[in-house]
Amino acid sequence: MNVVKNRVSSRSRQARGRARELYGRLTGSRRHQVAGRTERLRGVVHETTTEVADWAATAARDAQRRFRTR
Repeated sequence: MNVVKNRVSSRSRQARGRARELYGRLTGSRRHQVAGRTERLRGVVHETTTEVADWAATAARDAQRRFRTR
C-alpha cells in the first residue's frame, strides 16, 4: 500500500511540475518555468528512489527464501 501511495505522490508531483512549467512557457514567466522543472524533477527522483527501494526489498526477500531452504 505504501508503494502505491509513494508512486501516486511522485506522479502527481511530476504532473504539477509539467503544468507549472507549461504555464511558465505560455506566460513567459521564467520563475514558473524553473519552479515547474524543479518540481517535475523532484517527482522523478522520488519515483526512482521508490523503485530502487522496492527492488532492494524484493531482492532481499528472494535471497532469504532461497537460502533459508538449504
